[in-house]
Amino acid sequence: MDSIAVGVREFHTFLLALARVSGVVAVAPLLGNRAVPATAKAGFALLLAIALTPLALPHAAPLPGHLWQLVGQLTTDLIFGLALGYLARLLFAAVEMAGYLIDTQMGFGFINLLDPFSEQQSSVLGAFQLQLATTLYLLMNGHLLLIGAIAESFTAIPPGSFTPRPAFSMAILPLLTTTFGLAMRLALPACGVLFIMDVAFGLIARLVPQINVFIVGIPAKILIGLVTVTLLLPVMAIAVGQLVAGAQGGLSVLIESSR
Repeated sequence: MDSIAVGVREFHTFLLALARVSGVVAVAPLLGNRAVPATAKAGFALLLAIALTPLALPHAAPLPGHLWQLVGQLTTDLIFGLALGYLARLLFAAVEMAGYLIDTQMGFGFINLLDPFSEQQSSVLGAFQLQLATTLYLLMNGHLLLIGAIAESFTAIPPGSFTPRPAFSMAILPLLTTTFGLAMRLALPACGVLFIMDVAFGLIARLVPQINVFIVGIPAKILIGLVTVTLLLPVMAIAVGQLVAGAQGGLSVLIESSR
């Protein structure tokens, strides 16, 4: 009977771990992309839940007394996993936002591409910078830090014991501020150069009306904009480093606010 009780408790812990891990995998960077097959996501979530079950077992909540209590535990762990995944993915929006702002200033705002990962419309530079940021994210082992945060969450917040609180919702607000601030810092140099060009072409149009600034200005803005973005590519590595650090710090804050 003891072995049966132990087996039931292990299976219960595994289900809770699978619910939390599935929430993260469903929306996390890379794995959460729609281009990744659902079977691959499910397989990875299953293997990761199996690997983390021994870590979560000593901290798991007691066995539920009835079916609806089990459903409630699984639902809350799934919600917590989704929150972790969205938080890790949120800062990538800063890179895409910066690319969209530069595209709008440069004249590419009317050109949209279909992002194969999200299957949504994206600007040219937004898609490029997002792919570059994803590559750097992998090189900086950001995915391993995310898995480490998941493992840490099982000891900080036992499976089946998560309860949404007001502090849990407020923990994401500082990260939203960081996201918008980082987007502005990434876009400001190129947008500043393009704004100066707009002012210069405006003065030329006033001083030399014979010059058609629209014909001359659009190719010049595209050329200068691309050159500026190229020169700023090394800054992208620093920005992605801030993304990884910010995501890791945000995950820690979210976990602490859920205790």
